[in-house]
Amino acid sequence: MRKSIFDIASASINISNEVDRIVSMSAKEKSTYSPPYGLTLFEFIDKCCFRDWSYRGHFVNVVDFLETVNYNEIKKDAKNGDTDAFMTLIELTYNFWNLAYRDIMDKDSQNGWNNNFFHLRDVMLDNLEKYNHKAYIENERILIIEDKPEVTAVVEIIEQDLAIDIIRYNHRSLQGEIELKKKILISLGSELEPKRKELQALNKQLSEDIFFMLNNLNVRHNNRSKKDIAKYKEHVAKMTKARLEKWYDELYQMMLLAFLLLDNVDRTASVKELKEKIVGG
Repeated sequence: MRKSIFDIASASINISNEVDRIVSMSAKEKSTYSPPYGLTLFEFIDKCCFRDWSYRGHFVNVVDFLETVNYNEIKKDAKNGDTDAFMTLIELTYNFWNLAYRDIMDKDSQNGWNNNFFHLRDVMLDNLEKYNHKAYIENERILIIEDKPEVTAVVEIIEQDLAIDIIRYNHRSLQGEIELKKKILISLGSELEPKRKELQALNKQLSEDIFFMLNNLNVRHNNRSKKDIAKYKEHVAKMTKARLEKWYDELYQMMLLAFLLLDNVDRTASVKELKEKIVGG
């Protein structure tokens, strides 16, 4: 069967080409804003946005930022097929793109860029979808994480600060960062604690397992030190960091399920009422 030109084009897509495309578009897009004219995306961010960016940290300018995050190495690794590096490249570029876009909106003008400014965003989003990732926008920051339906579902029903924690837990930068993961688990546990009885009624085993793990896996308490013999757990103390992180990830998934179960209570009651009306009507 003959392939269409669109089938051929789709099949020819690869990371190396996409890296070149994103980098090239970032460099070729020119601002038409006055002043200044003719700046590339990164130049525009440096002159017009970076200084006021909430997440600039201690960086002096865009060059300082790019050198610190090893931008050239990120590009090189991405071109060599490293998916994590490719996602990092998109995350960096998308954050700068979003700053430029916000600047345009703040100045009430949608004509600040020529040619493919919005197409650059579409290319990045298409690549995220292809590699099963998703962009989460939080104020002036964009995080790229693996697209997991259960994460999206919980983020939509939970308080904003916790939603950000849930998103961050999945970010590739937290792989191996067991202490940061622990802090997020503690926050999620604190949110579930007042609803413990309700969760117990919905799924006793899940509730017991969650709070057992919170209290005995070196999350809420130091279960690896003999200084507090009452809380010391020899099995946990002997766990490797990698093994403990695996259990933290399991606990995280269990807590997501708990939030979804709790959210479903009102929905179940509404369906019950609907059924009674239909049957009784």
